[in-house]
Amino acid sequence: MKLALNDPIWSLLYGPYGVEDVPGVLTRLAQQWDQPLADDLYWEKLHHQEDLYPVTYAALPWLWEVAPKDLKNLSFLFWVLHCVAYTHDPRDLPAPRGAYPGLSNLAADQHNVFQQEATMLVTQHSEVLAGLARWCDTHFPVIAERYQNALPDCQSPHDIYYLMVGPMTLDGAQKVANVLGMWCDGHDQDVIAAETAVWDETDQRRAEKWAGILDQHAPDCGAFLRDYAQLFGKGDGSPRCSSTPDLFGEG
Repeated sequence: MKLALNDPIWSLLYGPYGVEDVPGVLTRLAQQWDQPLADDLYWEKLHHQEDLYPVTYAALPWLWEVAPKDLKNLSFLFWVLHCVAYTHDPRDLPAPRGAYPGLSNLAADQHNVFQQEATMLVTQHSEVLAGLARWCDTHFPVIAERYQNALPDCQSPHDIYYLMVGPMTLDGAQKVANVLGMWCDGHDQDVIAAETAVWDETDQRRAEKWAGILDQHAPDCGAFLRDYAQLFGKGDGSPRCSSTPDLFGEG
């Protein structure tokens, strides 16, 4: 589902700072791509600290159609995939979450600050929300596959992480992505093992899979994942101290 940019429902589709002129920005981007304008849209109007919003999902079909499929734009789309599966949310846990946080009609997926808009969306436009969820179901796997286009353009470990975190998370390798992210931030293996969830055999297999994918364009990342799996896989490494929280909220 791609909403018309003049659809009145945009007046209810709130983001981190309420309802803003996202349709106007999308109109300008569709006419002529402007990367600084797109960056402001991504990080100021569609996303905030791993939170996603109704307007995020409404904008995605347009962005997938008009945005260049390069490293910068794919990295935002992949970050959205990561945020969909992000579980560390002390505000709402243990309340049940929908498949697409910020979009479903569950209480934990609505933001109390914008309760009026959220209530109207759920009670009067549930079919639109369901249509956007179906678009995500169909397109997220397709979007995830596009990492292959931008992987050769990565210039740093951080580029690698922000490009790969979405596809890895969608593949069920969220623990592997979290470990890779901490390594890209400069943490050593012992610190990473102390602050993230213990891997099981499934995590090891996923690490080996993604290490193989990374070998050609990011061999250091691939080698790190293999080393980490050997040292800390299956709970064989140093256990996480019970007083040290899992920074990524995994069980």
